[in-house]
Amino acid sequence: MLFDTHTNLMWYPDHLSEEFVRFAWEAKRAKMRLSDDVYFAGSDSQEANAFDSRPAQLLEATADVDKAIVFGIKAPFTGINCDQELIAKFVADHSEKFIGWCSVDPNDADCVDQLEHYFNHLGLRGLKCSPIYQNWDPQDPRHLPLFQKAESLGIPVNIHQGTSFVRTGPLKYANPIQLEDIAVACPDLRIVISHMGHPWEDECVVLIRKHPNLYTNISALHYRPLRHYQAFMSAIEYGVEHKLIFGSDFPSATAAQVIAGQHKINDIVSGTRFPRVPEEVIHKMLYENWKGFLPEYA
Repeated sequence: MLFDTHTNLMWYPDHLSEEFVRFAWEAKRAKMRLSDDVYFAGSDSQEANAFDSRPAQLLEATADVDKAIVFGIKAPFTGINCDQELIAKFVADHSEKFIGWCSVDPNDADCVDQLEHYFNHLGLRGLKCSPIYQNWDPQDPRHLPLFQKAESLGIPVNIHQGTSFVRTGPLKYANPIQLEDIAVACPDLRIVISHMGHPWEDECVVLIRKHPNLYTNISALHYRPLRHYQAFMSAIEYGVEHKLIFGSDFPSATAAQVIAGQHKINDIVSGTRFPRVPEEVIHKMLYENWKGFLPEYA
């Protein structure tokens, strides 16, 4: 089963600031210079081409997907503020395919109450948060109650731990290693680290090796062919290739484009004696590994 564990539903100007989309468009143009497997909306408006994911676009992008997780980030600090009720309504209208996750800003004094409300009353089944977008320190114990609540409720968490194009996002909070205090304090909490924590893929790999309930998704990697290959080889060498799970990060790319990108991973070493990423590793990442992180949907 193809399970896209990482899609976004948000668009300009309702949920994204002008500054955010300006930087998002520049980042997307850079990706398009390196790979054909990048989503381009084809709009006359560059703002719409940057990071728009409207309902019709998301439905089209996931046409070949069996199940998909969708969320909209709440991060006013960097110009993102998605309506969580929008996510709940979209999922209610398309419940045969989509599973909604909420986003909570750990800086909010009532963040724990928000999580309980979204879980108990809106039916959102996971949590999305991001230190670099929301400006919070993963090593600050003040944020532990949110993750302890998620742990006690059995709510899985997706954390964008890695770089971003957003000018105001603090890189000092972005290294995956900084999640270790949360992992130690909440050993039963399931966490998936987005984008293998790029450009700290090695740090991500050694972190998920240590902690049984930590996984990582491979979204937004294939645009940079050398880093993509090196990240997968690190995972193989440390024996955690079974913890790589599929996600598209739409509207960065569609599921089909990400799949195409995975099958090109060995192109960068074609004609050399460097080892190749086995097809079995790619197949299991695409269709099987999600079951370890989300067994309730298997």
